[in-house]
Amino acid sequence: MALPEIFSRRKRRASGEAVDVYTYHEIPNKLRVQVIQIILEGLGEFDYANRESWGIIVRTMRKEKGVFELAKVGYGQDIDMEFGNWLLNEKETEIVIDAIEVAFAEISDFLGGYKRAYFEKICNELNGRFQEAGIGYEFNSGQMVQISQQVIHDQVVKPALHLLSDRRFKAAQDEYLEAHSLFRNSKFEQSLVECGKAFESVLKVIAGVRKWDIGPNDPASKLIAAAFNSGFIPTYMQAQFNSLRSMLESGVPAVRNRMGGHGAGSTPRTVDRHLAAYQLHQTAAAIVFLVEHDKATP
Repeated sequence: MALPEIFSRRKRRASGEAVDVYTYHEIPNKLRVQVIQIILEGLGEFDYANRESWGIIVRTMRKEKGVFELAKVGYGQDIDMEFGNWLLNEKETEIVIDAIEVAFAEISDFLGGYKRAYFEKICNELNGRFQEAGIGYEFNSGQMVQISQQVIHDQVVKPALHLLSDRRFKAAQDEYLEAHSLFRNSKFEQSLVECGKAFESVLKVIAGVRKWDIGPNDPASKLIAAAFNSGFIPTYMQAQFNSLRSMLESGVPAVRNRMGGHGAGSTPRTVDRHLAAYQLHQTAAAIVFLVEHDKATP
């Protein structure tokens, strides 16, 4: 968790008070203060060297809020104070998360490649502070993503994001991160669509390298059939992979098609949050299997 091993933290951990159930709708004041401190550690207080980065952060959030000033500041105070005062008092949680994402993107650019270790250090601290506060968000792959359950996130979602960082999967990475962004903003139907696109994009990359007989617009069902017909999953293994094939054919693409991939018609359609969360995790698990199997298979 990359937080100092102080007495109170050791005591909480020893007593089993670790948080594994998260909330999403309110960012407590203590965490906001800690976030501002971390951002200041990354960028520094406003000065000549970082004025462009601070300017991008503040101007971006002014536009998102539709205001000329985020907060009133005293005479002689700079825009870092405007940002900090505003972040402490902003009532919309999603806007606060957006601001943190924007700020950390600028910190990444400001520090550059030669300070990547330091950037990773402050990212780890940010994520540790969120986890300790029981607030279900994390900065990963350049975005704030929502966590529903830590074990699934650590064992499935993080490995998927790591594998998608390979430049071959740039389109799939963008689509899967967009699915998380839409989920975070309660746009669950659109999130399902992006999950399906990410899944198909991974299959198409593998299909292209392995020269499967597919068309550029083939749906997921044909891509999956090609994976089996090509011997990507060999005959002697197909029996044990029957359940996987069933999951792939009826899981990611089917949920997307039934709930998000086609028009709703005259009846309004509601996609529940828990279904969208399940789809995010199922998509990640399928991506991990496909990419890892591609690496392991000649």
